[in-house]
Amino acid sequence: LRRGTPPPATPPQLSADIFAHHNLPPPSLSCLPSVLSAYEEEAFADQVSLSDLTSDPTLRGAFAASVVAVVVLFVAKAFVNRMDEAVERVALDFDRVMRLRHPKRWEKFAVAAEIEDGVTESEEYRIRRIVEEMERLQREEPEFVERVMRDVERMGGEMK
Repeated sequence: LRRGTPPPATPPQLSADIFAHHNLPPPSLSCLPSVLSAYEEEAFADQVSLSDLTSDPTLRGAFAASVVAVVVLFVAKAFVNRMDEAVERVALDFDRVMRLRHPKRWEKFAVAAEIEDGVTESEEYRIRRIVEEMERLQREEPEFVERVMRDVERMGGEMK
């Protein structure tokens, strides 16, 4: 700002200057209290009911989408649990067949697991190790794994 120039006027000051410039009286706000009191009387008269909420298509759509998402998640979780149980059963059957029909070969796996871990493993960890060994054997000796899996199927029929 240069010296001698007044600072820019603020909006309330501008409106007062305009009224003074045109020799007009400032506007009266006497109608404002009646408007406010009318608003206050109706402010809490609005009622929101459950039927108002259920009639809103956006809310109904959002609620329906949420319900569908929850149901899909529960179904997916049940499906994944079933898959885990199936993999677990196959791994335990594979372990049983390997111990009975191929004990020397499976002993190498068991000894290697004990040397590697040095501790008694949990059932979950044991199953994971069996599945990893099955995958390794499938890559390296697919014909052998096919024979073992046929034995697993035969032993499954004998157990029923």
